[in-house]
Amino acid sequence: MFGFLKRKRKSLIGLDIGSNVVKCLRLDLSGARPMVTNFAMADLPPEAIVDGEIMDRELVIEAIREAAETANLPHEPVASAVAGRAVIVKKIVMDKMTEEEAREAIYWEAEQHVPFDIDDISLDFQILQEDIGADQMELLLVAAKKDMILGWAELIRDAGFEPMVIDVASFANQNAWEYTSGWGVAEDDVEDESPADTDQDEDVEDLEPFAGEEEDETAPEEDVADSEFVALLDVGGGVTNVHIIRDGVPYFTRDLPVGVTHFVEEFQKQLGLTYETAADVARGYVEDVDEQLVVDIVRSVGAEIYQGLEPSLSYLKTSGETEGIDRIVLSGGGAHLPGLREYLADSYSVPSEVADPLASLDYAPDLFGEEDPEALSPLLSVTVGLALREAVEA
Repeated sequence: MFGFLKRKRKSLIGLDIGSNVVKCLRLDLSGARPMVTNFAMADLPPEAIVDGEIMDRELVIEAIREAAETANLPHEPVASAVAGRAVIVKKIVMDKMTEEEAREAIYWEAEQHVPFDIDDISLDFQILQEDIGADQMELLLVAAKKDMILGWAELIRDAGFEPMVIDVASFANQNAWEYTSGWGVAEDDVEDESPADTDQDEDVEDLEPFAGEEEDETAPEEDVADSEFVALLDVGGGVTNVHIIRDGVPYFTRDLPVGVTHFVEEFQKQLGLTYETAADVARGYVEDVDEQLVVDIVRSVGAEIYQGLEPSLSYLKTSGETEGIDRIVLSGGGAHLPGLREYLADSYSVPSEVADPLASLDYAPDLFGEEDPEALSPLLSVTVGLALREAVEA
């Protein structure tokens, strides 16, 4: 995450720029429960963003402005997020040392693990275990290409807003789920530290330690089992992000090249539907189609998610981390795909649920217009996670 400042804000705007939709949501953080005060979405044409890279800046800027105007957003700082191949999240092992020493050594260590020129990345780390034996420690390394981060920040400025935080989308999703599960708001559990020196501009600094490593002491014990490995699956337009966590610590993060678009295409092909009708089926509207055939198609395409998840679990098993996952949480536009949650639950013989970040927030009954908050909620996991960051201001 990017941007270290000193004083917590009482509100923050989450701006999630996805491949198909721009979503913005403002939270008032001054009360006992966060209050959603503003919300809107705006569609993006498929050629605007491809594989997390902006292909048409003007189309994206126009969508941000449209969503902001519809939501009547005040001109306040925003938190946004990046994803895709230009973002690397990886657990690494290095010689045991102090955090200050690690900040000096991390760039050399990163050269061994990041497939980019070290001068072209912005990075930070979090010490996960200070002593794992053999005079070594375990860290979580997070790196992103500088040009992507700076370009993202510039895009937001050109749309009329000031980027206060550039997060990693999978961390924002984790943040929302942990808050809903009773872990507490992000930043309460993370010390405010200074970033490593970089050559970036003064408003967009280095990666900030990710949120949620320690459990909120006030959280109900039954909400999140300490021993659970949870697979957060954010099924977006063209990509599904797999983010496996335990006790607030990310163990594995990767993107799978399958998303809602792939399901919609199969609905069109096998059911002879228009794009609009196929998209409605993906949202769970199956009254006018053969529901069993829809479920069969979802299971067939969903098998690609299952097969893509298997290497992640094999890696964790090989490394001795876990024998398998204990829970699946679906979010994103594909969370309501008919039968997907049940298929994954059956495949792994574990509980599976749909994320509901709005459940832990207050909002006016008419805030979302004709949208059903329960149906909309899983689409807002990243947006809510960003707005919950309780970013700080100078």
